[in-house]
Amino acid sequence: MRDEKRRSNPRAGFEGWVVLTAGDHHRMARGRNLSAQGIGLTLAGPHPFTEGAVESEFALPGFFVPLKLVARVAWADSRTQSLGLRFEAIDSDLAELLENYVAGRF
Repeated sequence: MRDEKRRSNPRAGFEGWVVLTAGDHHRMARGRNLSAQGIGLTLAGPHPFTEGAVESEFALPGFFVPLKLVARVAWADSRTQSLGLRFEAIDSDLAELLENYVAGRF
């Protein structure tokens, strides 16, 4: 189990589908929580995205345009079917949108 006290970034619950793409691999994961720096997911079965960049695509509640963010796997636990992604090179406007979502400002 992850130590919640070690997290330095505020998080918000996030329940929604997330499309993961790496090369020719596409998988659907379920969102668990979200921060401006990354996303926690539930992903059944093997985790094929342990190395290299992963594109994550998801829509925030109330938004119809999906967000596409490049990320890297920060941690994975196949026993609990959990996966954490750390976003890379986030545009400042998108970072602000994620920060506002996590802070509950919309």
